[in-house]
Amino acid sequence: MTRESRKSLRFAVQLPCQFVSNTRKSDGTVLNLSVQGCAMTAEQPPPISTYVSVDIDFLNGEAPANIELAGVRWVSEHRCGLEFIRVRPDMLLRLRAFTLLLQQNP
Repeated sequence: MTRESRKSLRFAVQLPCQFVSNTRKSDGTVLNLSVQGCAMTAEQPPPISTYVSVDIDFLNGEAPANIELAGVRWVSEHRCGLEFIRVRPDMLLRLRAFTLLLQQNP
């Protein structure tokens, strides 16, 4: 997916995350974020075309935001791109509020 075809803005961040792929829990860092997906880095990123759940820590003292289902769309060395497929409504609200805050405070 090219940058021009994205439906929402992505924001550069460095947020800790945990993802679960095939019952294996791993740590990573979200590098950019939108309401529809993110790029992250991890020691061993999940393989392309697999599905993961992701907990993203917004570093605001609240519990991490949970993305129930994300598809791995690309992998390059220690980085990968995730498309958010299933997000609970309350988590989507938190994600939207966080990205709105990023948009207002570049």
